[in-house]
Amino acid sequence: MGLGGLPVRSFFDSLLEPERAALLDAGRVRRWEAGELVVRAGDRAESATVLLSGSVKVHKTAVGGAEVVLALLGAGDLLGEMSAVREAVRSANATALQPTEGLVIPIHDLRTFLSAYSRATAALLETAISRLQLSDLRRIEFATAGSFARVATRLVELAERFGVEHEDGAIEVALPLTQEELAAWSASSRESTARALHTLRELDLLETGRRRLVVRDLEGLRLHAARL
Repeated sequence: MGLGGLPVRSFFDSLLEPERAALLDAGRVRRWEAGELVVRAGDRAESATVLLSGSVKVHKTAVGGAEVVLALLGAGDLLGEMSAVREAVRSANATALQPTEGLVIPIHDLRTFLSAYSRATAALLETAISRLQLSDLRRIEFATAGSFARVATRLVELAERFGVEHEDGAIEVALPLTQEELAAWSASSRESTARALHTLRELDLLETGRRRLVVRDLEGLRLHAARL
């Protein structure tokens, strides 16, 4: 379980092997380079994508031009499924953070797959509910927690979802996230984010470098995260 007791397991990981094989047969693999748009806001949804490798950020442009990062998705996560099922327009952009591969599944084939595999439908529903719950937690967090706690919370999420544990217990986040993107995800200014990172380094909870992040003490970091 992750923050707030929400599951960390991805949609693809929750499927059984026959379900995964059927899903792979239903789509085609596509590759995106770092910085390339995977999904464009305003486009009509004609497919959903299961990420097979790499990572993407889901983001919008706020009034005034500032970027707001809504989510970070990695291997196994499902992208654009709600717009696809409703045949609606895309509500946000999704951009590859690194070379990324995904399984693109047309709407008709996705519906056929879900009709044939009830467990997969349940997994999709669980994914949707978890995202709604996380959205509610974020609203509470933004209303009650300061920027330092919000940054710490995002770092805990990064460690839980994208971290690779070393022999010494340190967790390296294998995600090329810039400080600006972390700030946009935390709804914090770049300056507040920089101060939070500096403090966490001083507490020996964190090591940072150019697009490199190592959590030295995850439990210690959790103590500074927003308590929701």
